[in-house]
Amino acid sequence: MTAESLPIKPWPRIAWGVSILAVLAAYATATGTPLAGAFVVIGLGAAIIAWRFPYTVFNIWLSTCLLLGIQIAVSTGQIRIGERVFIGYLELTLGEFVGIALLIAWALRILVLWRGRRDRNWKPDLPLILGFGLMFAAQLASLASPVEPPAGEVIKHAFRYVAFTYLTCIALVVNFIRSRKRLRMALVVLTAFGMIFALDGLRSVIRFDGGLSFNRAVPLPILETIPLGGNQHALAEVMLIGICAALAFGALSKFSDQKLLASFSAACMAVIAVLTFSRTAWIALAVMAGILSLTVWKDWLLARKQWLAIAALFFIPFAAAMGVYTLSSTAQGSIDSRSMLTSIAFDAFATSPVFGIGAGTFYDRVSRTYAFVVEFGPAFDAHGFLQKTLAETGLIGLFALLVTVAMIAREMWKVWTGLSRGRIEREAYAYLAVGVIGSFIYQLFSTSYWTPRLWLPVGIMLAAGRIFLEKESERDPDFLRKTNG
Repeated sequence: MTAESLPIKPWPRIAWGVSILAVLAAYATATGTPLAGAFVVIGLGAAIIAWRFPYTVFNIWLSTCLLLGIQIAVSTGQIRIGERVFIGYLELTLGEFVGIALLIAWALRILVLWRGRRDRNWKPDLPLILGFGLMFAAQLASLASPVEPPAGEVIKHAFRYVAFTYLTCIALVVNFIRSRKRLRMALVVLTAFGMIFALDGLRSVIRFDGGLSFNRAVPLPILETIPLGGNQHALAEVMLIGICAALAFGALSKFSDQKLLASFSAACMAVIAVLTFSRTAWIALAVMAGILSLTVWKDWLLARKQWLAIAALFFIPFAAAMGVYTLSSTAQGSIDSRSMLTSIAFDAFATSPVFGIGAGTFYDRVSRTYAFVVEFGPAFDAHGFLQKTLAETGLIGLFALLVTVAMIAREMWKVWTGLSRGRIEREAYAYLAVGVIGSFIYQLFSTSYWTPRLWLPVGIMLAAGRIFLEKESERDPDFLRKTNG
């Protein structure tokens, strides 16, 4: 009897499908998701579409998960728990809504379609599960803080931001992208998405309001809504993702016109990222360019040293403009506000060094800091992943984060050393890995650490690494066969 003909026990598969549904149920409970009729009908409709066309919906999720400004607000009505009555509403981003539908379809396919297929390829690949498990546990452990944070807020933060981020940006991405075809399509989607908002950024740079004027690149409102959900930093973060996706697609493409178009797209997005005049974006771009110059671009640059001089001359006016902006009152106000946020974060850490003050509570602490509100206005979240982690989850959370980063770094090194020099996959992987490094650098100074802007590049890089090390599936896993979408 061959290994392939051995009977396959359904229980592990059923356990994984039930686990996904259980996490989604806990997520819904923690976030107070209502069971209003319209919400249920729309949600089930989206799940059915995801069941029938999983890859189409996956690509839609890729193009919506970064739109943090498009939110779906659902009234929760009145919910009575004991003697208390809660009245409010739930806000989900469009990407979260699509992600939930996709996860439900994935779980149901695993549970329903195992009969008769006898396929061993259903088993999920769960990279970084240890690191995210530790971060999830660290957030729940912050309930033991002497500050006594609200349990509901901590549990909500752990499920909505840690567990849900892992399921979508890591598990979903790695298990849906199992072939070069799927990888190239994902890179095309992210490149097209980046170019759309690069054009939007260009629209903000050149304006004709009673005369010609030049401004920094920012995302402009569309139908009175800023889809990216932020300022120039949101635009810059998306540009970094788009640049690396375009370069990786160009490296993998066999056609010269596609390579040229990908390079042009990456250059356009790089220009827009520079024109945001985000100091964090400039730092990230400089580090990314430096790493690429020492690796995959090294030989090309050595053969074209004169182009480096021309590029440096071209960049001088932008550097001068950045210097002027850095000395402006606007920039100084931003620096002062971030300094105070860092001070608040370390004060919070000193209050409870081991457990922190509670996951998801830093924003509320800032809003209750009178000096900050008087000086800078509405509260902000911590401008930096490290500050956020230390303040809310203490040393336990910092340890969990460092373990996760170490696991990512080990994966990078394993794939990089496993790919022989000269392979196009090595170049493509370098772009994706550098994109992850740039995203982490950005989150040392930004507030998007628990969003797909940080973790989606990680998921794409992990999926690509598995494909490039010749572990590509010959076909889609049985619950995602081509005949189903």
